[in-house]
Amino acid sequence: MTHPIQGLGTMAKGKRRQVARSKTLPEIITITSGKGGVGKTNIAVNLGILLRQRKQRVLIMDADLHLGKLDVILGITPRYTLAELIDGSRSMEEIILHHPSGIDILPATSGELTLLEADTHMLKILAESFSSIQAQYDYLFVDTGAGVSPTVLTMALGADKVILIITPEPASISDVYAMVKVIHSKSPELPLILMPNRVRSMEDGLELHKKFNLVTQKFLKTTVHYGGSVVEDTAVGQAVSRQRPFVIEYPRSQAANNLQLVCHRLLKLPPREFEHRSNIFSRLRINRKIVGSLLT
Repeated sequence: MTHPIQGLGTMAKGKRRQVARSKTLPEIITITSGKGGVGKTNIAVNLGILLRQRKQRVLIMDADLHLGKLDVILGITPRYTLAELIDGSRSMEEIILHHPSGIDILPATSGELTLLEADTHMLKILAESFSSIQAQYDYLFVDTGAGVSPTVLTMALGADKVILIITPEPASISDVYAMVKVIHSKSPELPLILMPNRVRSMEDGLELHKKFNLVTQKFLKTTVHYGGSVVEDTAVGQAVSRQRPFVIEYPRSQAANNLQLVCHRLLKLPPREFEHRSNIFSRLRINRKIVGSLLT
């Protein structure tokens, strides 16, 4: 059985973790998937809520171009995005949505603006604005769209860690493998964490990771770490229909219990070390050039 945090260090370095948490920059975790419809946004929101229940301050940046999933899961509709910040009509504080669960939401994109289209001046404005609030958070979750697109890859390369949501369907498996291949080619040191969702049992989730990891080790010479699994649970769909997070609506459901274990493991992972840390928008300016050269 593969240890859930194999290769990511030990908690003997607890002091280092506390030091990292006390800095002014939140840990950036991109949550993505190879294909749509695998529960990515649902996992991001509910995992963020569980972290908040454990006294962690969480901001979720909605970097999906369609901005539709938060409406369904949380029952909220963003009035403003970063486009309004750039044109000067709104401040960063006005854009951020505060959910009753304690998590905050930053709607990042709209039909008028995507982050990859922002010029250097725009990204500088975003970086400076984000610097004014970043000390308020321990974690920044970047919830991307699905697939190997320039936007998704740029967000992944700008992260401290990447959580890859996968389901047992062949299309999901092959698409996540494609993502791992591209990300690893440009950032081999970036920790990649596989999280099986909608599996029949925890054993099936472990087996899915084991087989996937054997393939990546053989053909890509890299390890994809195990972050925990969430089983198929009708409570999740029922919560979505009520526009409520399932960890709040059904806190004793099997899916909620599974995600508690994922949350526990995530908190144990040591932070990635950088000689010079920068915020998410400063990283975007650099990484979109890398992605542009990769996809041309």
